[in-house]
Amino acid sequence: MRDIMRANLCIEKINDKDEKEWKVLFDTYYAPLCAFANEYLHDDMLAEDIIQTTLMKLWNNDKTFDNAKHLSYYLYRAVYNNVLYHLRGNQHHIDVELSDSVTHEWSDDDFSLAVKEELVRQLYEGIQLLPKRRREVIMLSIQGKSGAEIAEILQISVNTVKASKARAIDALKKFAKNNPILYFL
Repeated sequence: MRDIMRANLCIEKINDKDEKEWKVLFDTYYAPLCAFANEYLHDDMLAEDIIQTTLMKLWNNDKTFDNAKHLSYYLYRAVYNNVLYHLRGNQHHIDVELSDSVTHEWSDDDFSLAVKEELVRQLYEGIQLLPKRRREVIMLSIQGKSGAEIAEILQISVNTVKASKARAIDALKKFAKNNPILYFL
């Protein structure tokens, strides 16, 4: 809830293309959008390219948002459409435009997907609060790397990886207790 309130406070600045607020937007949404796109693409680099392109196109157009929910919906829908565009191999880009006059009927699947996306976004928010080493360990772990692979990449011992991962998980549990949506997981 705190994050949604924060997003409401800066939505005007996002609409005005304030670079500092766009950095907050990027930091808040980049990793969850990549995870969302990667569910369909199974290619980290391609997912990152699609997210970067989507955000750049949004920066370069005149689209404005009434609130954080509108912005979040737009971002996920634009990424979803761009993923479909890529998967279908179409030659024409699909743009998503939302009108305030358009009402969206949410199916159970839409709602489940939106909740899942919000959970992932909030989990990544918690990860960003971790100390650098723990954040690196947990991100590599999320990417499916083994303890030995993480140790090799970060040039640390496997025991350090285990300890960092355990501490990161403990910190994320504490973060979840303060976050009503994540707490019930």
